[in-house]
Amino acid sequence: MATAINEKARDADRTRQAILYAAQQIFAEKGFAEAGVRDITARAGVNPSLVSRYFGGKLKLFEAALDAALDARMMTDLPKQGFGRAIMARFADEGKGRVQPLPILFGAAPDSEARAIALRLLHDHVLAPLSEWFGGETGEVKAAAFMVVSLGFFTYRDQLPLRQFAGPVEPGLRRWLEDTFQAIVDD
Repeated sequence: MATAINEKARDADRTRQAILYAAQQIFAEKGFAEAGVRDITARAGVNPSLVSRYFGGKLKLFEAALDAALDARMMTDLPKQGFGRAIMARFADEGKGRVQPLPILFGAAPDSEARAIALRLLHDHVLAPLSEWFGGETGEVKAAAFMVVSLGFFTYRDQLPLRQFAGPVEPGLRRWLEDTFQAIVDD
């Protein structure tokens, strides 16, 4: 039988996760400046005072939400052979239901504090791990090239949708993306 302390800890963890997920959604929809703590807590179904309790305020909540959304392991756990095809499968087919970090990053740009956090986390959680995964003297350049192509894909799929990205990615475009991602690895 679970003790009251263990049940409280599980409830606290669930509450914290609910706030974090709601924050990711709201920051993605409204941007940092327009997102309100009350919007976030209403979506999470919790009292607004819990943001301060668990995160220390809106800026720290933003940091935690973006930190949880950025994960280079979805790229660096793939083998280099066949990477282009595998990463496109993840990007185009398997990524549904996951909060995408790009709108959160875009929404941070107008606010200097949120932008500084976004840049630091982007470097620490995406650029640096990818650079290490690519390895060698050109690792950072390859990581940057990968990020540029990825940015284009997610921008035109999610932010400024083009018809070619609606539903399944048009086969010729998908092959080009697969080949481009693989060329970054192989170059």
